Amino acid sequence: MTTPLDALVAALRAAGDHDPRAEAPPEALLWCDPGRDFTPLLPALRRALPNLLTFGDHDPALRQGPAIWLRTAAGRAVPGVSWEGDEPAILYLPGVARETLRAAEECPTHLQLLAWLMVGGSTFGHPNGRDWTLRGFLSAKTAYGGLGLDVAQDEPTRLALLAAAPKLFAMSLAELRDRRLDAPWLHSLLAPDLAEDTLAWLGGRFDATTDPARFAAFCARAKTELKIDPAKVKPGVAAQRLLKREKGWDAIWNRFAQGGSGFHEDAAALLIAQEAPDGLFADPTVYAAANARAEDRLRAALLALADKPAATARDEICALAKEHAVRCSGPWAVRGQSPLAFAVAHLATLATTPPLPVADADGLAAAYSAEGWQADWAALAALAATAPAGTGAALHAVENRAAVTAALRAVYAPRLHRDAEALQTMLRDGVPRSSPATPADIVLFVDGLRMDLAQRLAAMVREQGATADISWRWAGFPTVTATCKPLASPAASRFKGNAQTTDFYPASADGKLAEQPILLREMAELGWRAEEVLVGSEPGWIERGHFDRDGHDQQARMVDRLESELASLAGHVLRLARSGRRVRIATDHGWLLLPGGLPIAKLEAGLTETKWSRCAVIKDGAATTARRLPWSWNPTVSVATAPGAHAFRGGQDYAHGGVSPQESIVPEILVAPLAGARRAAIVTAEWSGLRLRIQADGGDGLIADILLGADGEGGSVVKQALPLDADGKTALLVPDDLLEGKPALLVLRGDGGTVVTSRPVVIGGS
Repeated sequence: MTTPLDALVAALRAAGDHDPRAEAPPEALLWCDPGRDFTPLLPALRRALPNLLTFGDHDPALRQGPAIWLRTAAGRAVPGVSWEGDEPAILYLPGVARETLRAAEECPTHLQLLAWLMVGGSTFGHPNGRDWTLRGFLSAKTAYGGLGLDVAQDEPTRLALLAAAPKLFAMSLAELRDRRLDAPWLHSLLAPDLAEDTLAWLGGRFDATTDPARFAAFCARAKTELKIDPAKVKPGVAAQRLLKREKGWDAIWNRFAQGGSGFHEDAAALLIAQEAPDGLFADPTVYAAANARAEDRLRAALLALADKPAATARDEICALAKEHAVRCSGPWAVRGQSPLAFAVAHLATLATTPPLPVADADGLAAAYSAEGWQADWAALAALAATAPAGTGAALHAVENRAAVTAALRAVYAPRLHRDAEALQTMLRDGVPRSSPATPADIVLFVDGLRMDLAQRLAAMVREQGATADISWRWAGFPTVTATCKPLASPAASRFKGNAQTTDFYPASADGKLAEQPILLREMAELGWRAEEVLVGSEPGWIERGHFDRDGHDQQARMVDRLESELASLAGHVLRLARSGRRVRIATDHGWLLLPGGLPIAKLEAGLTETKWSRCAVIKDGAATTARRLPWSWNPTVSVATAPGAHAFRGGQDYAHGGVSPQESIVPEILVAPLAGARRAAIVTAEWSGLRLRIQADGGDGLIADILLGADGEGGSVVKQALPLDADGKTALLVPDDLLEGKPALLVLRGDGGTVVTSRPVVIGGS
């Protein structure tokens, strides 16, 4: 690609040529530029022409100096100033006209040492004897220089050329020959993105001091296209014109509106501060003030639902969702300024999800698994929408959550209570024991993976191309981990329930309670390995996720991180699927969550004091009116369940242990191996200092890497990811000894970077 700069360099070199048969070589080539037109090109010219010397204040780094220095340097007598070949020095004289040097007697003293070069040297200029201007060089048609381009001859174009010269001279000459070079086009060249520059100026990050040339071009474009002069008008005035979407401003508004959270936040702050000129009738998707007023009205309306009947509250929620739906789009929504608009949309989903059928338990469970779970997810999503995000939302986060809580207690609490009462009546003889689980290579156990979370997880996995089939099964009773986790494990047949229990753990044949070490021991005896990466075809049990722990620790605040936790879990599932494994995702129990606390049921004298919120052991021989159900591990043991959605202990937003669709109808997800997935198994991973030696079956050609963090979220820590050899072996070095003892993930990748298999490690060994 030939550029104007290439042509200028070629013209300068040609001007210094001579015929050695008839001429002596010129002492130097004088290039006079009285208007300093070519000064913006000096950095590029210096890179292309090592023999270019500039007249000016002494600066050896720029090969610049006064006349005496130039004469000396042109003769190559200045240390450090040299160039290859016999080309003469090019002396660039900005601000000096050749006429000044020709008039020797009138030549200024500081230039007199250069006047001789008008005789002993050559000059670079127009064949008509005048000095080149930038516009002249671009437009002239001459064999001795000039490019013959179509350049407008007006003053605005001349000024624009000076500003745009560096960019213009770097373009393709072929492209420039097909266009007219005028001021508007040159301004667009220097300031090509009017919308970006406008938003940067509105935000205070762009003005005449940050980039003078670009700002001048931006001002020229803004005067023509936006009918505003940024050099004279304050950004606040322009902000109002932008919000009014005046002629020419639509493209800038669309750029801002589509930018999303974090895009030009300083400009967003200015726009947020602008008051809507037409009050209540202003568009809330345009005016942040109008959007904020709408949020205030919606907050008050949701709070007012607290004392209304459920049917009335449902109708009002649907009407509010319709009214505020428009605010779920636009720049303020994506910046977290419309949390209640999103929350009420989720509340409307809750309000319109059909009630569960109450004919029989299996029919209710099937309906809950098919679509009833959507009400629970909508409740969680409505709460999560009020998590602090944008500036405005953060100011009202507590009030917003209180408003959504009032709405949920009006429409969700009656639903929870009704469905739980219905299921408890249907299961008066006990919770059915589900059939054995579907076989799989890997069982991924997730504590507290309720049906709605499982449906969202399955959707995330499907979005990445995997097949995820979801079904339901009955949890044990009571719905606590001690009872239900052993039931969900491959070792369920190795446990039985004792006649006396207060903690609901079954026991192994040797009388050991099925706590984690014993559960893992029993699975290992059946051939199940509790490891991340398995050798050959051995089945494996892997535990991930901590929804139940978060619920107990954080109560209703657990909703704030549900999406990120599910995304992390989906990533883990996909890694297993890509390794060629068939994965069964299992859980122990679900849970109830009602912000503001579940209603309290009195703990009668016939019940033992309980650490469980929704169940209690009945004292031997005691009479009680509490509903009794048999313990899943020993039907001779009766366990009391709290009625409906009540809890025996107060102050609980989150609880489980009883009988309800949310607690008792649990998901099972089967994820098939991804098509074409390669299988490999890490056999050994042994540390020698900070070097990890690896061997993997089927690992030939796979790339081994070590990623910081238990899930590899911290990125690679090795000096270089390396391929495994024909025997499936390699060694990786972690060069930073400060990482010793840190958890990490060893991964083996195949084509396209796909993770084939992985294993948790501790850097340097444990």
